[in-house]
Amino acid sequence: SRYSLSWLNLPIMKRSRKVTRIHVLTILVMAGIVMAAAACTSSASANKGNGAWSSSGSSASADAAGLGLYDGDSSSKGIETAANWLGSSSTIKYAMDFIAANSWQSISDPYQLSQWKGTPYTMVWGVPMLPCGAPNTQCSTNVTDFNEVAGGGADSYYKTLAQNLISAGFGSSYIRVGWEFNATFMGWSICNQEGSGLTSWANDFVPAYRNIVTSMRSVKGANFKFIWNPLVSSNVSCDGVHMESFYPGDSYVNMVALDVYDGLGQPTSDAARWNDLLNGVNGGGWTSVKSYPINGQTFEGYGLKWLAAFGKEHGKEIGIPEWGLESPSQNSGGGDDPYFVTQMASWIK
Repeated sequence: SRYSLSWLNLPIMKRSRKVTRIHVLTILVMAGIVMAAAACTSSASANKGNGAWSSSGSSASADAAGLGLYDGDSSSKGIETAANWLGSSSTIKYAMDFIAANSWQSISDPYQLSQWKGTPYTMVWGVPMLPCGAPNTQCSTNVTDFNEVAGGGADSYYKTLAQNLISAGFGSSYIRVGWEFNATFMGWSICNQEGSGLTSWANDFVPAYRNIVTSMRSVKGANFKFIWNPLVSSNVSCDGVHMESFYPGDSYVNMVALDVYDGLGQPTSDAARWNDLLNGVNGGGWTSVKSYPINGQTFEGYGLKWLAAFGKEHGKEIGIPEWGLESPSQNSGGGDDPYFVTQMASWIK
């Protein structure tokens, strides 16, 4: 086996899709062409964090092998604890953190950099597309700010972010720009809160994404890897909206990804729930929109099968920056569901 699943003993916390999430003690695995993370979450906090995982396509480099971790404390303490538990400090290669969305200042000059500076890890950063007035990125959209990003008026903030990342030694980080943009609760959501269609500002997403990538790449020393990262359509409703229409283009993306959680809103069996996640449908086989065919292959929704085909079509690494368990009381999840974890492990391999 490429990696250990002994982290299954971690406590399962609740995750809510439309309120706050915080991930604690999240393990991220990178084995050869695989980068993987599992997440435990809670709706009790006002902060939001995310784990990260991704499996790579043919463009992945062999030196991606290694183990990583996210523990939600914006420091290496949890990683050091995990490394000691695993028996060697060299077993941990990657770390995950999220840039606070309080303001343009907090986005362009993250407070966490000094806490990670000098650590030996390759970082994976969640980068907000606009401020939310608080660290939490689940907020109402400030359309004026989003228009500014889409029009290039915020480029200087992202150049400054890139400069600060590079100065702190993080010039080769993975960057998740505007993750879960098809969810109904993010500050840059393209889908309205009812899940019945697009927001009036949805057309800002692609130019904003491109401007952020272009700005960060323009800084000397930049070697960032950018991740395009919707949420699996089993976990969200966005009626009639095709994700492909919001793909910024191959030249702006290094990795295509989905976030995947083991809760579909309706009670069902472990096997049925896993099959629905593969196909991108909700409980009962429902989805708000079918993805477009890829090279003659059809899909029920935006699930893991679609992700693999889309990544292959575009010659990109593929990823699952967040995957985790939900309790039966939260979106009718599978609880402590070893079947889901085992199937994910098999799919990754």
